Amino acid sequence: MTRWWMAALAAGGLLVGCGGGGSLPSGEGLGPQTPGGDVGLPGDPGDPNTPASTSLWPLTTGSVWVYDIQDPVHGRFQKHVTVEGPGDVPGAPAGTTGVRVHSKQDRVASGIVYEEYSWQVEQGNGLVVRLREEDHRDGALVRTTTWSPSTVKSLARAPGALPWSYTNAVRELTVLGDGSQENGDPTYAWRVVEMGVTVQTRAGTFTNAVKVRRDKLNDAGEAKEGKERTYWLVPGIGKVREEGERIEDLASYDVKK
Repeated sequence: MTRWWMAALAAGGLLVGCGGGGSLPSGEGLGPQTPGGDVGLPGDPGDPNTPASTSLWPLTTGSVWVYDIQDPVHGRFQKHVTVEGPGDVPGAPAGTTGVRVHSKQDRVASGIVYEEYSWQVEQGNGLVVRLREEDHRDGALVRTTTWSPSTVKSLARAPGALPWSYTNAVRELTVLGDGSQENGDPTYAWRVVEMGVTVQTRAGTFTNAVKVRRDKLNDAGEAKEGKERTYWLVPGIGKVREEGERIEDLASYDVKK
């Protein structure tokens, strides 16, 4: 067992839900255990498998999404996201599994092919978390990131009522391609802004989106300017639009049931 994952299993983190109350114990998301606590998301808290037809973040093997990207640095390009399926998480203790998701971006302006592999888990509390992420540029591994506790990626279920918010404070370890390491301790604040929202995308118009805001907080607990992101999530489809540091607009999708 690596030193980092030993620390991850032992470390605690601030994970607080408002609108349902409760908190999650340390080590959530690291392995097959289901954490306790209720953060106000409907459904059976012991069943982490939200049906693909209702999930805000489907993780069904073979599902594919294509997004049109407008990035202030890298210009316009497309991102292809594919759910490759469940498996062991590299570098984690035996028995730690997650769903591997592959993302590929052909950044036209720079000529760089950027690929990302992430291992994600839908938890029984309705949140989707990332356990590990690997970044590749032109086929070469340039960065591996892990978190303790695992970091929130999205929501799989809409809250039963508003307001709803969630604070996720993590320890972040980044190992660069040359073996050097970087450590951080970011805190993210999530909240559902509105439900039943209509949003237009190239893939179509959706009338039942859940609008979610994610802010990165500074040491004073204030939102960092320029680090905010807003997501529109649709049941059975997933993310259809993102605004903030860049714009992602859904161009096409094929979600497996």
